[in-house]
Amino acid sequence: MREWLPGAGAPPARIAWTPSGGTPVRIQEPAARESADKTKVWRFDSRPSDKALAYAVKLDGVELKLEHGWFEFSYYLPADSRVTRLRPGVRVRGKKHVAADLVPVKGRWTVVRWPLDGPETAAIRRDGGKYAEALELGVLASGGPIALEIGGFAVGAGTPANSRDREGIYSIPLTPETQGAWNAVTGLPGFAGVWPPGGFTQKRTAPTLPGEKEKVFRFDAKGNALALTFRIEAPLADTWLEFDYFLPEGSKIKSVNPGITVREWNGKRRTLRLPPVVGKWRKEKLALAEIMGGDTWRSGEAATASSFEIGFLGEPESSVAVEFGEIRLLREPAAFAPLVRPQWLEESGRLKRTFHIEDAPRKGWIMALAAPSFTLWVNGRELGRGKFNNSGVWTMHAGNGWPVAAEWPLDGVLKAGENEVEIEIAPGGARGLVALGWEEDSRRCVVVSDGAWRNVSGDAVKVRPIGEPVRLKGLDIYPVRRPAAWLPEVRRPDYAAVPAYAPACERLKVAPEPGKWGTVQENGRWWLKTPSGKPFFFNGIQTVARICENYGYSDWARRAYSSEKEWADDAAALAQRLGFNGLAVAATADAAFAAGARRGMVYFTYLGCGDGGPALVNRQGQPLPGLADPFDENWKSRLRRRAAEAGKRWNRDPACIGFFVNNEAHLEGNLAGRSSSGFVYSEACGREFVRWLRERYRNDLQMLNLAWFGKAEAEYLGSFEEVLVKKPDPLGKVPFMADPTAAAALAQIGRRLGGDERDGRKGRMRKDFDDFAVHTVKVYAGYVLKTMREFMPDKLIGSNRFMGASTEAMLEVWKDYDLIAWNSYPMWVWKDATYTGRQLAEIRKAHRVTGKPVMLTEWGVQALDVRMASPSAQLLTQKERGEGYGKVVKQVVETFPFVVGMVNFGYQNLADSEGQGWGVVDNEGRPYHDFISGIVAANRWLDEYFVGK
Repeated sequence: MREWLPGAGAPPARIAWTPSGGTPVRIQEPAARESADKTKVWRFDSRPSDKALAYAVKLDGVELKLEHGWFEFSYYLPADSRVTRLRPGVRVRGKKHVAADLVPVKGRWTVVRWPLDGPETAAIRRDGGKYAEALELGVLASGGPIALEIGGFAVGAGTPANSRDREGIYSIPLTPETQGAWNAVTGLPGFAGVWPPGGFTQKRTAPTLPGEKEKVFRFDAKGNALALTFRIEAPLADTWLEFDYFLPEGSKIKSVNPGITVREWNGKRRTLRLPPVVGKWRKEKLALAEIMGGDTWRSGEAATASSFEIGFLGEPESSVAVEFGEIRLLREPAAFAPLVRPQWLEESGRLKRTFHIEDAPRKGWIMALAAPSFTLWVNGRELGRGKFNNSGVWTMHAGNGWPVAAEWPLDGVLKAGENEVEIEIAPGGARGLVALGWEEDSRRCVVVSDGAWRNVSGDAVKVRPIGEPVRLKGLDIYPVRRPAAWLPEVRRPDYAAVPAYAPACERLKVAPEPGKWGTVQENGRWWLKTPSGKPFFFNGIQTVARICENYGYSDWARRAYSSEKEWADDAAALAQRLGFNGLAVAATADAAFAAGARRGMVYFTYLGCGDGGPALVNRQGQPLPGLADPFDENWKSRLRRRAAEAGKRWNRDPACIGFFVNNEAHLEGNLAGRSSSGFVYSEACGREFVRWLRERYRNDLQMLNLAWFGKAEAEYLGSFEEVLVKKPDPLGKVPFMADPTAAAALAQIGRRLGGDERDGRKGRMRKDFDDFAVHTVKVYAGYVLKTMREFMPDKLIGSNRFMGASTEAMLEVWKDYDLIAWNSYPMWVWKDATYTGRQLAEIRKAHRVTGKPVMLTEWGVQALDVRMASPSAQLLTQKERGEGYGKVVKQVVETFPFVVGMVNFGYQNLADSEGQGWGVVDNEGRPYHDFISGIVAANRWLDEYFVGK
């Protein structure tokens, strides 16, 4: 590592470049003394006309490799700075220069570590570039002058996440090692930093709570947040963070937030939210892989944490006081370490790999998949044959696109000395993956398919990296799948031991029966109506399946059960034991529906009527999720075929009582800020839009131009058809959020809870596009309803499952459906689990506008003690979560006599997609006992409430 600090010798460059000709560099005290470790800084002040600044760092005498290299700097920009971008860059071979593009942080000191072997330098490295000759920090601004303070520069090189010997064997030690330990005696290292939003004090002192600790670190921050950051690299596969902390009585800390930045993701952060412990010392130990969350990230490039952080977030207007005893970084291998990805072998025929094992191997295993098929040998013994997807009949729900590896144990097959693995890939689109591993002496070793493999001619096999996974699409092979040989024996929980409640009220009892289902209103309350005429309240649960959004549970279920039927019987039995009388989508497997039916439960399923398109598209060509172009004749024909096929299956199943036609289509007025307005540019929809405009404006083009553009004649359309060419923008500043980050979506939803955010400045044009969106959805909903009634006349037909809010015009489109499906989560009040006034008003509006009963088709509560990112959790413990569950049930049932059912989300967590803990079981099928006790209590209350109804 090489470091340059102000005042410690000459700076690496004395003059910074600006468009006006240069800016002197001064060494002075920092303007903002937030951090006690900064007594001097480099200060840059450009001229008012400058909108850019660059500062070069020549690396004379410093050999800095791009591979595993990094460039770090600390900086401060005033809160009112007009700087828009920071661009750390590197020069190679005297001229080649690439740079990252970072959004600056203002008003506080910030440390940036930029990896030199990221995607920005990939082309240079492929071209043979190995060393950085100079580094540069560029600054771009919307206006001058630019005021910038630099606290220091540093460069260095990390180490690979795993060691790889000359034979291409990846290995890690099995013996735990301490990588670093910091306490009040040894002091904090130079690569540690403290961030608060305001000022803070730091000292070594006696602990507040007397005991075994003689001295502690004490931090007191004026603001409601504090983070202790360690800029040290560590492999994600086998590194653990351990720390103990103390929060004084009366602390108003909402969450403890250990986090990491991922080097291969250009510093993207991953963070957990843990419940705080107040008034006593608390020790936390967690794997960096646990902070990453889930399992599917391992099929991508992420391998290294470039820093780790321990953060504390308090309630608004509060302050933070925290004491640390010791912070340790440990190396202990996880069941997927060493973390190395196999590469695609892209040849047919017999391919082989030889390797040497020093000591007697144990716990050996091998996984393989190949298209179209393969045969596998190890040391001349044929292990078996397989194909591209070796899942048999039990595939992950909605995860059929995942290739699934076959797996064999290798105990008694591998040996000390020379070993050989061979795979024969059949011709025809040949590609395959292989991974095998073992333990010997004190190390764990892995060999994967890579460039060391040879074909029958002795030539290197053509290989290709697996690449980054598409969202929720991956590869069911090591390192995503943990080898069975490296896992403890799988255990099944005893579901017969969990709390149970069987409803006594007839309105909660049901049995599958043939005939027509409906709805009925009695004495001011709405119900579902069974074919025999009995009123019924649907109390269901969903996500009962092996799903890619929660790979850990999916993999556990595959190992714990011999068949999908065996697993489904257990899962349905647990759901019924808790008092649920039905199952529903989203993400519930057909096997679970069948298992529930065998136990007398009923279910709602899903027909994605918009699946297959063609999609509605906007002026940027982006598709509208959830809906197809309803004016397209091919879509109509496809829908009829699908409805006919579905009818043949569902009509003969008395346990299937209904279905929903869409899930969370992006319809106008939803809380997530998504809009269906402006999606008029698919072929058939575009023709209808032109016809509709002609009709609305009585074929008078001048009337349309005046209404849309007023006096801006340059924007006038030359014909009605030209609207499909010019594609005017009706939305103004309302963003299209096709796939928002969880944080962005939650922030926008939170703002919308206070009212509608739509930009009204587009006037008549926006109204026309909005009205046509309603017309489009009306045509879509009408054709779907007509088709479903034709092929499934006895089933309940539920609307699109709305995202928590909608406009009255969009709701009215669905008034002929049997019930309105509504997804809404009570997750906006800290330490409470109830709906806000706006959410309640939206639910009332759904019934008022349509006149139809409402079913809450997604709702749930979560708590921080599941040890996940949990961005929307407002409760701390599973006990609070169970109590909150009961509060929501009571609030809904007592407030809304038109609600005919509730479907809890869900049976399991979503570790790999949302990073949220919605489940009643964890990833090894173990129930959260305090939570399910609350579910049982809520269902007992529901039973007693309905006795007199």
